[in-house]
Amino acid sequence: MIEIISYQEVKGKDKETVKREFENLLEKIKGEYRCEVLSVEEDWEEREGLYTFVAELKVYFNTFLDYIKYSINYAADVDVLEPPKLVLDPKEFGEALAYIIDFFEKFYKAYNVGFNVQTQDKIEIDIEKYKKGIYDEEDIYNFEEEGLIRVKAVFEGYGVSEEEVVKRVLFSLKDNIIVNKVITKELEREEPYRDMGFYGLIGVEILGKPIDIVEIAYKFLPVVISIESKRIEISCLELQDIGNELGGAIFELSHTVTMRGLPQ
Repeated sequence: MIEIISYQEVKGKDKETVKREFENLLEKIKGEYRCEVLSVEEDWEEREGLYTFVAELKVYFNTFLDYIKYSINYAADVDVLEPPKLVLDPKEFGEALAYIIDFFEKFYKAYNVGFNVQTQDKIEIDIEKYKKGIYDEEDIYNFEEEGLIRVKAVFEGYGVSEEEVVKRVLFSLKDNIIVNKVITKELEREEPYRDMGFYGLIGVEILGKPIDIVEIAYKFLPVVISIESKRIEISCLELQDIGNELGGAIFELSHTVTMRGLPQ
């Protein structure tokens, strides 16, 4: 069981409309989850001319996936109360990642929006070394003992050469992601990739903290992602960070879409 405190806010210029939307939101959440309304605050922001309703909720989830769905669908700002540590099997974590990828992929396509991922193309790497693998099984075991999750992710990529594409993938990953191995598979180059030097799949074996794996899922949308670790432990604070990361991502994307429609 996961237990959180969540804050939900609705604001606008017409008080009755805001209040109605706020009440509908709370009813929707209570209809989907076991939920207690701890407090409700109403405020009038004179400078901006906005009415604001804020609810403090206690919400309970039976599964990690339910928690992930709530964090995404309600752009939640959460404080996790329980458990002190969550232990998951690979299937549970994998199902949550699959939901994240599917949700964000649909969102990106629907609103033609996404995250910019910076790369460092000028830095040199030994690709052949990565193809053989950097670490042995003892090293990987030690990484997992430190709380890192072993994951295999497959990305679709194209560019002027195989080397350039692999470098772009590796250097777009955060510094705290450990890359062990890279495998590539060239695909038949049909339009619009016919004239590309390389078009294919890049398989990457990586190790990272749970929140880093979640970030890779929603920012990079891997074609395939599989969890190799047999046991996944997520602390209360890590669980909280994951929820707020996903809620913040949705808020940022939604803000971008909203601002796009406003006159400049």
